[in-house]
Amino acid sequence: MGRGTHEVAPGSGDNRGLMDGQAIIDSENEFTEESPEEHRVRRWRLDQFVGLGFTQAVAALLTTSSVDLAAARKLVGAGCPVETAARILL
Repeated sequence: MGRGTHEVAPGSGDNRGLMDGQAIIDSENEFTEESPEEHRVRRWRLDQFVGLGFTQAVAALLTTSSVDLAAARKLVGAGCPVETAARILL
């Protein structure tokens, strides 16, 4: 039988909403035992990535990775779409 209208073929890219939500949950669970200073730095990085135009979920992924914020700023500042910048950075 065919796929329902709500089903998405694996690898089609339309499951971004599901992945975005999971990324936020995973990133929140990962930091339950961080110090107040670590929390402030993580929040600051998240705010910086969101300020550049990344969605909350992508910003959460970038925040929890070793991605250089300056590299993200350079890409976006040079006119790179945030979706492309995220693929490059991650």
